[in-house]
Amino acid sequence: MKLIRICLIAAIVFGLAAGALTFTKIQDIITSTRAERDDFHKDRDKEKGDKEVAQKKLKKTEGELASTKTKLKDTEDDLKTAVTKVAELDKKSTDLAAKLDKTTADKNAAQQELARWDGLGFKPEQIKDMIAEKAKVEKERNAIGSENKILLGKIKDLDNELLSYRDPNRVIPEPPGTRGRIVAVDPKFNFVIIDIGRDKGLLERGELLINRNGRLIGKVRISTVKENRSIANILPGWQQADVMEGDQVMN
Repeated sequence: MKLIRICLIAAIVFGLAAGALTFTKIQDIITSTRAERDDFHKDRDKEKGDKEVAQKKLKKTEGELASTKTKLKDTEDDLKTAVTKVAELDKKSTDLAAKLDKTTADKNAAQQELARWDGLGFKPEQIKDMIAEKAKVEKERNAIGSENKILLGKIKDLDNELLSYRDPNRVIPEPPGTRGRIVAVDPKFNFVIIDIGRDKGLLERGELLINRNGRLIGKVRISTVKENRSIANILPGWQQADVMEGDQVMN
């Protein structure tokens, strides 16, 4: 009986010792787990903070990138504008250089001309008078030339009129390749007005064919010749259709 008590006491002591040992181990595990949990929370909080910082930096970087792109586009536009202005300035510079060269050449030519006049012993006033006189003579010469042209035309008209008296049926030949258009028609008196005259060498009593789109419409005989207009009678025997404004006359 005594032995059983001793064994029971020993078992209880061993049980208490084992429980104490187990409790100590569990307490160590709990302490270690709590430390790991705290470390995890710290790492998670740090990672979260780092992520927020990174996101802020990313957002800031994206804003700076957008601003840089805008500035780059503005810079490109400014560059294009500058290139255009440079091209315009280059053209102006080239034009000015050409004008300068021409002005220099004109000045040199004028100086050479003046030197030649100086060599002749004329004063500037005399040269000016001579130039004015030359211009006056040229003007008079041109006027005389125009008058001679008119007189020659009248002489031709008189010669043709004289020939017509001698031979009423004689047709005066117009200059080869004569071309003109009818600008007015008088069906009542059967005559037309043509847009060419003495300026193209047209002669009275000359005859021209009337053409419309390659079709022969009739024939006219010139009765009166002015500087750039003529009056012509429609020849009845040749008329194939009504004569209209815009019809072509030719020989």
